[in-house]
Amino acid sequence: MGRPVKLALYLLIFLCISERLLRLGFVNREEQIPVSLPRKHLRKMPLKMVDVTPSDFDQAFEKFNSENGRIKFILFLADIDPSTSVSWCPDCVRAEPVIYKKLEESSSDVLLLRAYVGDRPTWRTPNHPWRIDSRFNLKGVPTLVRWENGSVQGRLEDHEAHVPSKIETLLS
Repeated sequence: MGRPVKLALYLLIFLCISERLLRLGFVNREEQIPVSLPRKHLRKMPLKMVDVTPSDFDQAFEKFNSENGRIKFILFLADIDPSTSVSWCPDCVRAEPVIYKKLEESSSDVLLLRAYVGDRPTWRTPNHPWRIDSRFNLKGVPTLVRWENGSVQGRLEDHEAHVPSKIETLLS
């Protein structure tokens, strides 16, 4: 194929793609410049999750705290009951899928530290490490905490952690 034919073919392909972009609304016809993408075409950012327990929390939390450029959340939740393969906490069972869905739908880069409080008897202990830690002041599970600049910037506790609109507000 000669050079003039290749150029004509490239020009035809370019024109077809340009017309398709115009029809889809990616380019403004008057100005011929890209416009903002429709919501359905936005790329979702990956949700990075790290799992910890009270015994390995300090080391993981230090690394989590040093992460930059991401929106950071801590989700305190109950362990999975080995006999049922389901969390012993019904509020956690209800909230987890909603929280993950909302965080995954975010166009921001999100880091989620999932902090498992332990089995029911461990969690019920009044001196559980996260109950007495003044940084978190944890009262119940699930609790979703937005962590910024070394402190809690917002939180959703057990009775509200499953509400999509409240999760969206915490994300913004």
